[in-house]
Amino acid sequence: MKLFFILGNQLFPIKYLDRFKKDHLFFMAEDKGLCTYEKHHKQKILLFLSSMRSYADGLRKNKLKLDYFKIEDKEFNDDYLKKLKKIITQKKVKEISSFEVEDKFFEKKISQFLKKEKIHWNIVQTPMFLNSRAEFKNYLSKSKKPFMATFYKDVRKKSGILMGSDGNPIGGEMEL
Repeated sequence: MKLFFILGNQLFPIKYLDRFKKDHLFFMAEDKGLCTYEKHHKQKILLFLSSMRSYADGLRKNKLKLDYFKIEDKEFNDDYLKKLKKIITQKKVKEISSFEVEDKFFEKKISQFLKKEKIHWNIVQTPMFLNSRAEFKNYLSKSKKPFMATFYKDVRKKSGILMGSDGNPIGGEMEL
């Protein structure tokens, strides 16, 4: 069995999941730890969890197999990885896929957990950003003095974002 976990900040259009829907079970969890690791306004948490539930409804509507842990479930207070372990054990999961995890601390925690469980982790490039991690690393390797302004200038030129048909920035010169 293969599993694809989706975090609350990865509610991307379903087209990004199409290639996984035939052979993956999808997993989402409302998680106390992820809601409380920082102090958040109650309405932000409500919006966050509501968005996750709406997204889950969309996945089910599109016939994706989904296991979803809600705040009302007895496992809500359990750590995210404990919930993931429960699904891995119940469904005999041998491979896990996910989008890149942008929270480096949580990414490391998941990576260590999956290594310990001896489960292969297929990391899919996130559609969250215009550039991949590899593109940014490439920029850093070629630049003696890397500046975000220089990086963004190159990205705008390459992608044509906010650039006129004459190849110049819309609104005037790009400043560095």
